[in-house]
Amino acid sequence: MSERQRVALPRRRPVETATTATLRSWRAVNALVDQSAPVGDGHLFNQMRLSAPAPLVQRKEPQSDGMTGAFTTGDTAPTDSAINPLVGLKRGDGLNYGTWDLRPRVKLLQHKLNEKTGAGLNVDGMWGPKTSAALETFMLSRSTVPAEIVDQDTADALLDRRKETPGPGPQPIPPGPQPTEAPYNQTLEDVLDAVWLQYQLTFEGQRNGLHRLEKDLATIEKPKNTLVEVLKDAGKAALDALLGWGGGALRGPIKAALAGLGETIAKDGVDKVFDKAQESAGTEVGKKVDELGNEDGPTLETFLEAQRAALEEASSQTQENFLLETRAKLRLPAEGEPVSSGPEDPRVVRAKKLLDAVKRERPQAFQKQYDESLAKWAIAQAQSKLGTMDSPSMSVGEDKVKTTDMSKAEPGMPGVLTIEIEGTRPELPVKITGAKIAGLSEKTRQALERQQKSILDLGMPRYASGKVEINTGLGSILNFTKPTIRIAQNETGDLFERESTEGGKEWLKKKARPYEEVLTEDLVKEGMRMVWEEIDRKRLSDVPGGLKGP
Repeated sequence: MSERQRVALPRRRPVETATTATLRSWRAVNALVDQSAPVGDGHLFNQMRLSAPAPLVQRKEPQSDGMTGAFTTGDTAPTDSAINPLVGLKRGDGLNYGTWDLRPRVKLLQHKLNEKTGAGLNVDGMWGPKTSAALETFMLSRSTVPAEIVDQDTADALLDRRKETPGPGPQPIPPGPQPTEAPYNQTLEDVLDAVWLQYQLTFEGQRNGLHRLEKDLATIEKPKNTLVEVLKDAGKAALDALLGWGGGALRGPIKAALAGLGETIAKDGVDKVFDKAQESAGTEVGKKVDELGNEDGPTLETFLEAQRAALEEASSQTQENFLLETRAKLRLPAEGEPVSSGPEDPRVVRAKKLLDAVKRERPQAFQKQYDESLAKWAIAQAQSKLGTMDSPSMSVGEDKVKTTDMSKAEPGMPGVLTIEIEGTRPELPVKITGAKIAGLSEKTRQALERQQKSILDLGMPRYASGKVEINTGLGSILNFTKPTIRIAQNETGDLFERESTEGGKEWLKKKARPYEEVLTEDLVKEGMRMVWEEIDRKRLSDVPGGLKGP
C-alpha cells in the first residue's frame, strides 16, 4: 500500500472499552471459579481476571424473528460471541517486559495469521514486526484499516466467528419440520470459560511444585551429574505419570468423576486436553535438556528447568486445543437431547460436572508434581550410577520400559533407598530397623516421610540387607557364619539377589517353602519376592528413626 493510499483511508476510532453489561458477564465467569485459587503474577489470566478487562462485546442470546423461525442477533453481538482471547492484543505483547504472560494468546494469534495469510510466522508468542505485517495483510484483505491492536471484528474473523445479517424480509418456508441449531446458552459459555481457566491453573500449580522442589533440593549431600538420555527419560516419565494414559495422576481422577456422562465429555473434555499436553511436554523435555547441556553434563537444574519449559508449552498447546476444538465439541447436544437457553440445559449440566472434577483435582497438582519429580530425580541418579536395562515385566506397546539395573547395587548409592532388616524364623515377617538414601536433601527426605505412601508406592529402586536366623540340622554352622540376605528391587519390581551368604539363601528358600524337604534354586527368588512384599507394605514413617541421609 502506498503512503497516499494509506492516508486516504478513513481514520479508525479507538477500540471501545468494556460496557457495564460486559463486566457483569465477565464477573459471572469468575464467580464460577474458586476464588481462593492462587494465581501467580505471571499468569495468563491476571490481566483478564484481576485488572481492567480487555475490550469485549456483550454476549446476547439469539432471538427468533417470529416470522421465519430463524435465529438472529442484535447489531452489536455476533451469534457466537464467547470471550475472544485475541481482543486487545497489541504490538509488543509477549515481547516487552511485563507482557510475557500474554504469550499463549499471542501464539494463538500467530497461529491463526499463518492459517489465514500463509505468513509463516514463528509461533513464539512474541509480537514483533513480522506479526504486525501479517496482521496488516489480513486486515487489508478484509478492507479494514490496518492497526497494531486487535479489535473485536478482526479477532472474530480470525477465529471464524461470523455475524449474521438479517435477510431482505420474510421468506416462505416449506412445510414440515426444519432443522435448527442448538440455542445459544450464556450459562454454558460462562461454565466453559471457567473450565478453561481451571485447566490453566492446574498447569500453574504443577510449575509451582517444581519451583518448591528446586528450593528444597538446593543443598544435597553428593550432587552428581546425570546422563543425558537418563535425564530425558526421567523428565518425560515424571510428566507422563501425571498426564499420561497409564493411570495419569491428574487425568485419571478427572475422568473417573465423569463416569456415566457419556464418552464425548471424557474424550473431548479430558483426553484431548491431556493428549495435547502430554505430546507437547514430552517433545519439549528432550529439546530443553539438549539446549541446557554444558561441559559438565546435565544436572538437577537441567532436569527441573526442562520440566518447567515443558509445562509452559503444554499449557499453551492445551489452551489452543480447548479454544479451537474442545469447546466446540462440548457445545453440541447429544443425539435427540432436548436443549434450551437456560441453566437446566443438559449441556450445562455436563459442563458443570467437568468444571467440578477439574477444580477438585487442581489443588493437588502442586503436590503430585513435587512427588513425581522427586522420585524420578532419585531414579535418574541411580541409573546414572548403575546403568539401565529393559524391564522383563513392563513394556509400552512393543518397547520395553527402561529401568535401573540393580545387579551391581550396593548400599548407600545415590538415588537408591537402602533398607536395613532383621529376620527370625522364615515364617515370620522381617523387621525393618532403618532406612537411608543418598543424593537428596533433608527437606526432601522429610517430604518423603510426610507422604504416608507405602515403600512400594514411592517408586524408587531399593536395596535391603540384614541378618537372619537359621534353624536346621546345619543351623549351628550357618548361624556361626552370621547368615545375611542382600537383595534388591528396581522401580518396576524386578528382583535381584545381591550376594547373600549361603545361610541367607537357605533362609530365603525356607521362606518360600517352610516345610519343603527338596529345596531348589528357584525358591530363592520366591523367598526374595515374599520378603519384598513384607517390606513394600511399610511406610517410611513406620521406620525407626525415619529416613536418614548417607
